[in-house]
Amino acid sequence: MVCLLLSITTLVCGCAFGIVKFELTKIFKMYAFESKYIEENYQHPISIDEISDVCHFSSSHFMKYFKKVMGTSFTDYLNEYRLSMASRLLLSSSDNILEIAAECGYDNLSYFNRLFKKKYGVTPSAYRNK
Repeated sequence: MVCLLLSITTLVCGCAFGIVKFELTKIFKMYAFESKYIEENYQHPISIDEISDVCHFSSSHFMKYFKKVMGTSFTDYLNEYRLSMASRLLLSSSDNILEIAAECGYDNLSYFNRLFKKKYGVTPSAYRNK
């Protein structure tokens, strides 16, 4: 009886480990694809359809899965990445703010300024001058 119980427990744990391992592999692959893709393409518009194709998910599954794994929406994650790149450029280059916004994937300066101020508490020009 004890051996049977031990065998069943081992089988269940083994299956559970297999599921967890599969899930972690899936998460890692999605994160690796998506991170590399964003790093190489953040300057351009990236649609949900485009990034979900890169990660081999349907758009709806990608959005749900990304939010579940990362704790934020893909759009918010992309904006965070773009803003961090913009903050670096503001401090390291003399390009004007419009050029930096465009270089980081923002074609609307007003939208860029609003997001930047929301994240950093100051406008891009004030950030550069501090």
